[in-house]
Amino acid sequence: MEAYRVGELFPIEQYCTGRELYVALPTEGLFNVLMSLKKISRKERKLFKNGKITAYLFEKKDIPFLILDFGEGFSFDISIDISMFDDETRRAWIESESNAIAIFLVEATTGILESIRLIGIGFASQLREICARQQGQTRFEEHVGLIHAAFTTRDMMHDAVAKTVFK
Repeated sequence: MEAYRVGELFPIEQYCTGRELYVALPTEGLFNVLMSLKKISRKERKLFKNGKITAYLFEKKDIPFLILDFGEGFSFDISIDISMFDDETRRAWIESESNAIAIFLVEATTGILESIRLIGIGFASQLREICARQQGQTRFEEHVGLIHAAFTTRDMMHDAVAKTVFK
């Protein structure tokens, strides 16, 4: 198990690439979210640490997208793919009742963990239901690319099937 410490290098080295990225990191209960950004602004840091977060669930072609909106145009979306799980892990993950997500803000140029937020999404069961339909799905990344070509993050927020607000 990794130890996450603010001010230290993010412990999962494969994500310390120097590039900006948004990644869902599967856990036994749900998943965590890594936001790796270059030159994090003071405004982004403040919104991340202290601002209101709105989480949205968007779905197309049995692919769920989690959208996190920190306000003032600071938002992003990530797709959730559980196809890498073996059958036993997939079953346990789908049956879990956890709704907790840790969000990590990492400075991409250094790999240093800047901040952590913990949220509980009210639509975890809906997200799992969508993921349960992914079994046997192929060309996941291709479908994600097509969905991203058709929908902006704003579109996904507007057409979301569920949302949770954290203050």
